[in-house]
Amino acid sequence: MSYINKSVSINGTEKDFIKAFANELTSADNRITCETDIDAEFANEDSSHIITIIFDVSNCYKIKLIRAVAINRATSQYNIQTVINNVDKSSAGLLFLGATKFVTDIATRTFNFMLISNDNTVVMLFSDHNQSLPNAYKYNLMSYHEQNFNIVAYSNSINTIASKSEFIRTDEKHKGEIYKTTNRLLYSRDENVEIIESKPLVQNNIAVHDMKSVYDCSNVTAGSILIIDSNKYFAIDSNTLIKIKE
Repeated sequence: MSYINKSVSINGTEKDFIKAFANELTSADNRITCETDIDAEFANEDSSHIITIIFDVSNCYKIKLIRAVAINRATSQYNIQTVINNVDKSSAGLLFLGATKFVTDIATRTFNFMLISNDNTVVMLFSDHNQSLPNAYKYNLMSYHEQNFNIVAYSNSINTIASKSEFIRTDEKHKGEIYKTTNRLLYSRDENVEIIESKPLVQNNIAVHDMKSVYDCSNVTAGSILIIDSNKYFAIDSNTLIKIKE
């Protein structure tokens, strides 16, 4: 399945919840793997230890889920952060409870996440326990994967969707190069939607690469699903459609 809007909620300890979240996230797309032994991470006897769970996405970048405070202190929050080319990027806080709890407390904890993907593209949105996706989110990511061409963009602002942010290349040959996307259609066609069969990546104002299964379109409502010619598309922003793989 390449469209998942998931609320991960479990009544148990914090470790139970994080293991459930990790299982749901890695099950959502086989390109996402968990690098951390979660049992060992929660068994750390150092009272100052900050629990950190690391996910790898297609050997392109990593996602860190970091407990807001040390293991011996109560919290209601984890921070989520992207690591691109071994550099930690800005983070955002994800609340899982309305009140602080210790790791061993039995309570119902919840995160929400959304994943839209196809053969080349992975888009993820993460939100608090009390937010409804895709209307509200705290952190979002978009990556594109092709042989010898891997890029990722991220945003920790509701005002900036990753698809409109700068993309950072992560493959060895051109690591660190910066790309942007551009919309070739900037007008409204009312209820009619026209699709340009690729979305160009721009470097120094020159289109250098077309992303497959990521489409330019006339203005659409972000967060909506469109069915066009029997194909499903998710509008990640007002001018970008991600083809949903059946």
